[in-house]
Amino acid sequence: MASLFQIFLSTLPTIGVLALSTLGITLTFRTAGVANFAQGITATVGAFIAAYMWMRLGFNPWIAGIAGIGFCFLLGGAVDFFIVSRMKSGPMARIMVTIGLIMIITAFIPMFFGMIPYTYPRYFPGIFQFTLFGTDFTLPRNGLFIILTAAGVIGIVFLALYKTKWGLSVRATASNSVVASMMGVNTKALTALSWAVSSACAALAAILLGSQNTSVDINMLAVVGTNSMLALVIGGFNSFAGPIVGAVIIPTVLAVMATFSGLWANVLMYTFVLLLILVKPHGLFGKKTMDKI
Repeated sequence: MASLFQIFLSTLPTIGVLALSTLGITLTFRTAGVANFAQGITATVGAFIAAYMWMRLGFNPWIAGIAGIGFCFLLGGAVDFFIVSRMKSGPMARIMVTIGLIMIITAFIPMFFGMIPYTYPRYFPGIFQFTLFGTDFTLPRNGLFIILTAAGVIGIVFLALYKTKWGLSVRATASNSVVASMMGVNTKALTALSWAVSSACAALAAILLGSQNTSVDINMLAVVGTNSMLALVIGGFNSFAGPIVGAVIIPTVLAVMATFSGLWANVLMYTFVLLLILVKPHGLFGKKTMDKI
Protein backbone atom coordinates (compact mmCIF):
# COMPACT_ATOMS: atom_id res chain seq x y z
CA MET A 1 0.00 0.00 0.00
CA ALA A 2 2.85 2.38 0.85
CA SER A 3 4.51 1.71 -2.50
CA LEU A 4 1.25 2.41 -4.35
CA PHE A 5 0.87 5.71 -2.51
CA GLN A 6 4.43 6.66 -3.45
CA ILE A 7 3.63 5.81 -7.07
CA PHE A 8 0.58 8.04 -6.88
CA LEU A 9 2.71 10.87 -5.46
CA SER A 10 5.14 10.52 -8.36
CA THR A 11 2.28 10.93 -10.85
CA LEU A 12 0.96 14.17 -9.32
CA PRO A 13 3.00 16.48 -11.63
CA THR A 14 1.76 14.54 -14.66
CA ILE A 15 -1.82 14.72 -13.38
CA GLY A 16 -1.52 18.49 -12.91
CA VAL A 17 -0.18 19.08 -16.42
CA LEU A 18 -2.75 16.76 -18.03
CA ALA A 19 -5.64 18.27 -16.05
CA LEU A 20 -4.76 21.81 -17.20
CA SER A 21 -4.47 20.69 -20.81
CA THR A 22 -7.76 18.79 -20.56
CA LEU A 23 -9.50 21.82 -19.06
CA GLY A 24 -8.50 23.82 -22.11
CA ILE A 25 -9.72 21.14 -24.53
CA THR A 26 -13.02 20.93 -22.64
CA LEU A 27 -13.66 24.68 -22.73
CA THR A 28 -13.22 24.94 -26.49
CA PHE A 29 -15.23 21.81 -27.19
CA ARG A 30 -18.17 22.77 -24.97
CA THR A 31 -18.44 26.35 -26.27
CA ALA A 32 -17.43 25.98 -29.92
CA GLY A 33 -18.17 22.31 -30.51
CA VAL A 34 -14.66 21.87 -31.90
CA ALA A 35 -11.91 19.58 -30.67
CA ASN A 36 -8.89 21.89 -30.86
CA PHE A 37 -6.09 19.59 -31.99
CA ALA A 38 -3.77 22.60 -32.29
CA GLN A 39 -3.90 23.39 -28.59
CA GLY A 40 -0.74 21.43 -27.82
CA ILE A 41 1.43 23.11 -30.44
CA THR A 42 0.16 26.62 -29.63
CA ALA A 43 0.92 25.98 -25.95
CA THR A 44 4.40 24.80 -26.97
CA VAL A 45 4.97 28.22 -28.52
CA GLY A 46 4.25 29.77 -25.12
CA ALA A 47 6.78 27.44 -23.50
CA PHE A 48 9.39 28.35 -26.12
CA ILE A 49 8.78 32.05 -25.52
CA ALA A 50 9.26 31.58 -21.78
CA ALA A 51 12.43 29.53 -22.30
CA TYR A 52 13.81 32.02 -24.84
CA MET A 53 13.21 34.95 -22.51
CA TRP A 54 14.96 33.12 -19.68
CA MET A 55 17.89 31.67 -21.66
CA ARG A 56 18.62 34.36 -24.22
CA LEU A 57 17.23 37.56 -22.71
CA GLY A 58 17.94 36.90 -19.04
CA PHE A 59 14.40 37.40 -17.74
CA ASN A 60 13.28 35.99 -14.43
CA PRO A 61 11.59 32.59 -15.12
CA TRP A 62 8.40 33.75 -13.36
CA ILE A 63 8.11 36.79 -15.63
CA ALA A 64 9.05 34.70 -18.66
CA GLY A 65 6.34 32.17 -17.80
CA ILE A 66 3.69 34.86 -17.44
CA ALA A 67 4.73 36.32 -20.80
CA GLY A 68 4.40 32.92 -22.48
CA ILE A 69 0.95 32.40 -20.99
CA GLY A 70 -0.15 35.90 -21.98
CA PHE A 71 1.01 35.39 -25.56
CA CYS A 72 -0.96 32.14 -25.83
CA PHE A 73 -4.03 33.83 -24.35
CA LEU A 74 -3.95 36.36 -27.19
CA LEU A 75 -3.06 33.73 -29.78
CA GLY A 76 -5.94 31.45 -28.79
CA GLY A 77 -8.48 34.26 -28.96
CA ALA A 78 -7.10 35.44 -32.30
CA VAL A 79 -7.26 31.95 -33.84
CA ASP A 80 -10.96 31.67 -33.04
CA PHE A 81 -11.92 35.28 -33.80
CA PHE A 82 -10.10 35.60 -37.13
CA ILE A 83 -10.17 32.02 -38.43
CA VAL A 84 -12.40 29.41 -36.78
CA SER A 85 -15.50 31.49 -36.03
CA ARG A 86 -15.56 32.98 -39.54
CA MET A 87 -15.86 29.58 -41.22
CA LYS A 88 -19.36 28.87 -42.48
CA SER A 89 -18.82 25.12 -42.87
CA GLY A 90 -19.44 22.46 -40.22
CA PRO A 91 -17.40 21.25 -37.24
CA MET A 92 -15.35 18.78 -39.30
CA ALA A 93 -13.95 21.59 -41.44
CA ARG A 94 -13.05 23.53 -38.30
CA ILE A 95 -11.26 20.50 -36.91
CA MET A 96 -9.27 20.29 -40.15
CA VAL A 97 -8.29 23.93 -39.66
CA THR A 98 -6.83 23.09 -36.24
CA ILE A 99 -4.91 20.20 -37.81
CA GLY A 100 -3.61 22.58 -40.48
CA LEU A 101 -2.48 24.96 -37.74
CA ILE A 102 -0.40 22.14 -36.25
CA MET A 103 1.57 21.85 -39.48
CA ILE A 104 1.99 25.61 -39.89
CA ILE A 105 3.08 26.33 -36.31
CA THR A 106 5.32 23.25 -36.22
CA ALA A 107 7.14 24.61 -39.27
CA PHE A 108 7.45 28.11 -37.80
CA ILE A 109 8.83 27.12 -34.37
CA PRO A 110 12.28 26.03 -35.69
CA MET A 111 12.43 29.16 -37.86
CA PHE A 112 12.05 31.44 -34.84
CA PHE A 113 13.65 29.42 -32.04
CA GLY A 114 16.04 27.03 -33.80
CA MET A 115 16.30 23.24 -33.63
CA ILE A 116 18.19 22.86 -30.34
CA PRO A 117 15.94 22.11 -27.32
CA TYR A 118 15.87 24.86 -24.72
CA THR A 119 16.54 24.39 -21.03
CA TYR A 120 14.20 25.77 -18.39
CA PRO A 121 14.72 25.96 -14.62
CA ARG A 122 12.66 24.30 -11.95
CA TYR A 123 10.72 26.89 -10.01
CA PHE A 124 11.29 24.97 -6.78
CA PRO A 125 14.30 22.63 -6.83
CA GLY A 126 14.77 19.94 -4.23
CA ILE A 127 12.70 17.18 -2.65
CA PHE A 128 9.80 17.47 -0.23
CA GLN A 129 9.88 14.66 2.35
CA PHE A 130 7.25 13.70 4.89
CA THR A 131 6.33 10.76 7.09
CA LEU A 132 2.87 9.21 7.15
CA PHE A 133 1.93 6.25 9.36
CA GLY A 134 5.60 5.57 10.02
CA THR A 135 6.58 5.48 6.33
CA ASP A 136 8.72 8.07 4.57
CA PHE A 137 7.45 9.53 1.29
CA THR A 138 9.05 11.94 -1.16
CA LEU A 139 7.80 14.35 -3.79
CA PRO A 140 9.81 16.87 -5.83
CA ARG A 141 9.07 20.39 -4.61
CA ASN A 142 8.48 21.48 -8.19
CA GLY A 143 6.03 18.59 -8.62
CA LEU A 144 4.15 19.75 -5.54
CA PHE A 145 4.08 23.27 -6.99
CA ILE A 146 2.67 21.92 -10.27
CA ILE A 147 -0.21 20.01 -8.72
CA LEU A 148 -1.10 22.86 -6.35
CA THR A 149 -0.99 25.39 -9.20
CA ALA A 150 -3.13 23.16 -11.42
CA ALA A 151 -5.64 22.60 -8.63
CA GLY A 152 -5.80 26.33 -7.91
CA VAL A 153 -6.30 27.34 -11.56
CA ILE A 154 -8.90 24.64 -12.17
CA GLY A 155 -10.70 25.64 -8.97
CA ILE A 156 -10.78 29.30 -10.05
CA VAL A 157 -12.12 28.40 -13.51
CA PHE A 158 -14.86 26.19 -12.08
CA LEU A 159 -15.76 28.82 -9.51
CA ALA A 160 -16.11 31.30 -12.37
CA LEU A 161 -18.15 28.80 -14.37
CA TYR A 162 -20.77 28.42 -11.66
CA LYS A 163 -20.63 31.74 -9.80
CA THR A 164 -20.20 34.45 -12.46
CA LYS A 165 -22.15 35.87 -15.38
CA TRP A 166 -19.38 34.68 -17.71
CA GLY A 167 -19.80 31.14 -16.42
CA LEU A 168 -23.56 31.29 -16.88
CA SER A 169 -23.03 32.41 -20.48
CA VAL A 170 -20.52 29.61 -21.07
CA ARG A 171 -22.88 26.97 -19.71
CA ALA A 172 -25.78 28.39 -21.71
CA THR A 173 -23.70 28.34 -24.89
CA ALA A 174 -22.52 24.81 -24.14
CA SER A 175 -26.13 23.71 -23.70
CA ASN A 176 -27.48 25.38 -26.85
CA SER A 177 -25.59 28.15 -28.62
CA VAL A 178 -28.59 29.16 -30.75
CA VAL A 179 -30.87 29.66 -27.75
CA ALA A 180 -28.07 31.41 -25.83
CA SER A 181 -27.64 33.83 -28.73
CA MET A 182 -31.38 34.50 -28.79
CA MET A 183 -31.24 35.27 -25.06
CA GLY A 184 -28.64 38.00 -25.64
CA VAL A 185 -25.37 36.12 -25.16
CA ASN A 186 -22.63 37.32 -27.50
CA THR A 187 -21.62 33.79 -28.43
CA LYS A 188 -18.89 34.88 -30.86
CA ALA A 189 -17.06 36.95 -28.24
CA LEU A 190 -17.66 34.29 -25.60
CA THR A 191 -16.22 31.57 -27.79
CA ALA A 192 -13.14 33.67 -28.56
CA LEU A 193 -12.62 34.25 -24.84
CA SER A 194 -13.00 30.53 -24.16
CA TRP A 195 -10.35 29.78 -26.77
CA ALA A 196 -8.10 32.38 -25.15
CA VAL A 197 -8.55 30.89 -21.67
CA SER A 198 -8.11 27.41 -23.11
CA SER A 199 -4.84 28.36 -24.78
CA ALA A 200 -3.58 30.06 -21.62
CA CYS A 201 -4.33 26.94 -19.53
CA ALA A 202 -2.48 24.77 -22.03
CA ALA A 203 0.47 27.19 -22.07
CA LEU A 204 0.63 27.02 -18.27
CA ALA A 205 0.66 23.23 -18.56
CA ALA A 206 3.51 23.36 -21.09
CA ILE A 207 5.59 25.75 -18.99
CA LEU A 208 5.06 23.69 -15.85
CA LEU A 209 6.03 20.54 -17.76
CA GLY A 210 9.12 22.32 -19.08
CA SER A 211 10.08 23.34 -15.56
CA GLN A 212 9.65 19.77 -14.32
CA ASN A 213 11.68 18.24 -17.17
CA THR A 214 14.07 21.27 -17.22
CA SER A 215 13.74 21.35 -21.02
CA VAL A 216 11.46 22.62 -23.76
CA ASP A 217 11.18 20.94 -27.17
CA ILE A 218 8.73 20.88 -30.03
CA ASN A 219 7.21 17.49 -29.15
CA MET A 220 6.86 18.07 -25.42
CA LEU A 221 3.03 18.05 -25.43
CA ALA A 222 2.46 15.31 -28.01
CA VAL A 223 1.49 12.64 -25.47
CA VAL A 224 -0.25 15.17 -23.22
CA GLY A 225 -2.45 16.34 -26.09
CA THR A 226 -3.43 12.78 -27.01
CA ASN A 227 -4.27 11.91 -23.41
CA SER A 228 -6.27 15.13 -23.05
CA MET A 229 -8.55 14.01 -25.87
CA LEU A 230 -8.78 10.60 -24.24
CA ALA A 231 -9.67 12.18 -20.89
CA LEU A 232 -12.46 14.06 -22.64
CA VAL A 233 -13.84 10.76 -23.94
CA ILE A 234 -13.54 9.07 -20.53
CA GLY A 235 -15.17 11.91 -18.61
CA GLY A 236 -17.91 12.65 -21.11
CA PHE A 237 -18.28 15.20 -23.90
CA ASN A 238 -21.18 17.03 -22.24
CA SER A 239 -19.53 17.50 -18.85
CA PHE A 240 -17.09 20.11 -17.56
CA ALA A 241 -15.85 18.19 -14.52
CA GLY A 242 -15.85 14.70 -16.06
CA PRO A 243 -12.81 15.19 -18.31
CA ILE A 244 -10.79 16.48 -15.33
CA VAL A 245 -11.58 13.21 -13.53
CA GLY A 246 -10.45 11.41 -16.68
CA ALA A 247 -7.19 13.37 -16.55
CA VAL A 248 -6.61 12.01 -13.04
CA ILE A 249 -7.49 8.44 -14.02
CA ILE A 250 -5.15 8.12 -17.01
CA PRO A 251 -1.76 8.82 -15.33
CA THR A 252 -2.82 6.94 -12.19
CA VAL A 253 -3.81 3.80 -14.10
CA LEU A 254 -0.68 4.06 -16.25
CA ALA A 255 1.55 4.26 -13.18
CA VAL A 256 -0.17 1.28 -11.56
CA MET A 257 0.09 -0.75 -14.76
CA ALA A 258 3.80 0.09 -14.96
CA THR A 259 4.32 -1.72 -11.65
CA PHE A 260 3.10 -4.92 -13.28
CA SER A 261 4.86 -4.51 -16.61
CA GLY A 262 6.82 -1.46 -17.69
CA LEU A 263 6.94 -2.73 -21.27
CA TRP A 264 3.18 -3.27 -21.54
CA ALA A 265 2.05 -0.38 -19.34
CA ASN A 266 0.59 1.68 -22.19
CA VAL A 267 -1.14 -1.34 -23.72
CA LEU A 268 -2.69 -2.29 -20.38
CA MET A 269 -3.76 1.28 -19.71
CA TYR A 270 -5.42 1.76 -23.10
CA THR A 271 -7.08 -1.66 -22.77
CA PHE A 272 -8.52 -0.53 -19.44
CA VAL A 273 -9.78 2.69 -21.05
CA LEU A 274 -11.30 0.76 -23.96
CA LEU A 275 -13.20 -1.50 -21.57
CA LEU A 276 -14.34 1.54 -19.61
CA ILE A 277 -15.68 3.18 -22.77
CA LEU A 278 -17.46 -0.02 -23.79
CA VAL A 279 -19.23 -0.08 -20.41
CA LYS A 280 -19.86 3.70 -20.34
CA PRO A 281 -19.99 4.80 -24.02
CA HIS A 282 -20.98 8.36 -23.09
CA GLY A 283 -18.22 8.69 -20.51
CA LEU A 284 -18.27 8.44 -16.75
CA PHE A 285 -20.24 11.67 -16.37
CA GLY A 286 -21.71 11.97 -19.84
CA LYS A 287 -25.39 11.73 -20.64
CA LYS A 288 -27.15 10.48 -23.72
CA THR A 289 -28.63 13.41 -25.59
CA MET A 290 -31.76 13.24 -27.69
CA ASP A 291 -32.78 15.75 -30.32
CA LYS A 292 -36.39 16.85 -30.09
CA ILE A 293 -38.35 17.08 -33.31
